[in-house]
Amino acid sequence: MIGTFNINDAYMEMLATLPNEDKLDLINRLVNSMKKAVGKAKEPTDQFSGFSKDWGGDMSTEEYSDMLRNENIENYRTIEAW
Repeated sequence: MIGTFNINDAYMEMLATLPNEDKLDLINRLVNSMKKAVGKAKEPTDQFSGFSKDWGGDMSTEEYSDMLRNENIENYRTIEAW
């Protein structure tokens, strides 16, 4: 087509004349700008943290589950098959 202009080709022609150090600097800046655009990864939240007020006091869910696992280990009973 007559009059078709591709901006990427124009940039590549212009960048081809730059020294390698400047090209590496531009690559670094482009990568950093893309990282900012993506944003930080969201920290995973503890989906059971809302239950800590119901029981366990100020314990985290991990501490509470460990307490339940380790509690009354000596006091077990044998359940016979029917």
